[in-house]
Amino acid sequence: MNILASVSRRTFVGLGLASMMTLGTSAAWSQEATTLKFATFVGPTSFLNVQIFEPWFKQIEAESGGSLKIEFLSGGSAAKPQEIIDSVRAGIVDIGWSITAYNPGRFNAAGVSELPLLIDGPVQGSAGMASLYEQGLLDGFDGVKVLGVGTADVARLHHTGDIGGLAGFKGAKVRAAGAVLSDMISRIGATPVGMPIPTVAESLAKGVLDGAASDWFALDGFRLIDVTKTHIDLPLGAAGIYLIMNKAKYDTLPDAAKAALDKYSVRDFSEFWSERLEAESNRVRELVSTTEGHSIITPNAEETATWEAAANEVIAAWSSSTANGEAILDSFRKGAVSQ
Repeated sequence: MNILASVSRRTFVGLGLASMMTLGTSAAWSQEATTLKFATFVGPTSFLNVQIFEPWFKQIEAESGGSLKIEFLSGGSAAKPQEIIDSVRAGIVDIGWSITAYNPGRFNAAGVSELPLLIDGPVQGSAGMASLYEQGLLDGFDGVKVLGVGTADVARLHHTGDIGGLAGFKGAKVRAAGAVLSDMISRIGATPVGMPIPTVAESLAKGVLDGAASDWFALDGFRLIDVTKTHIDLPLGAAGIYLIMNKAKYDTLPDAAKAALDKYSVRDFSEFWSERLEAESNRVRELVSTTEGHSIITPNAEETATWEAAANEVIAAWSSSTANGEAILDSFRKGAVSQ
């Protein structure tokens, strides 16, 4: 009996230890972070990744208490810029960011940010986009969870040659993202060409393009500074940007992870994105102005008047041809000027 009792006690203790180990393993498993795959089409060392998206997601990871981890899929390795919206919606990636103009006809309201003369930088533009989102005026985002919206910096005109002003763009092939920018390019006698920004520098170098309508940031961030010489400091519009997440994936997250994502509003991201981007754009403009071989030209009064007249025509045409155009334009303007 004593032997049997001893064996029974050892068996009970062994089972108890095994149960504790199993429970411990289960607890550790339940606390393991959920990894979300983030598609970003810029390279791993890009300012946008290193100075904006990485710190943005790190604060979310910290807020999640270890329940969330963001894995960067950089350089378009997971999806090209124009594929981001569908890749996120289909669950190929969990989160992604891109530019609204890369999907013509899908984000109609966001086209307002491309209109000339409305904003002077990404802080104003992103505030305008946040207002549109908050009022339910942004279309094209069905089936995804919007984490943030904003704009790029205001585009300027850049040419590969030594030209004297706006007239030098007549007959030029100029990269332009979006229908509105393309319209403005056509009105100065140039031919608009659509292509994602990562391919523009190579196209300029090979003579496929003569110029580009791009913001100051792109000159350093996408190395347009290496293949351009003349810069016309005339405000175009700014491309809209978005940060989105797959809805079904969000619904499966633990409460702590959801709370971490929800703590930061769409407007919070707009402010985070735009303040950093505007500071970087100002730095790049200063760099261009002090780099040998580059010239920044301020248009004369006649060119400015011609530009403003064309801009007003484009704004009126966009407003009348876009569903709910007047309300969108009014909301964007009010949101932008509040900054």
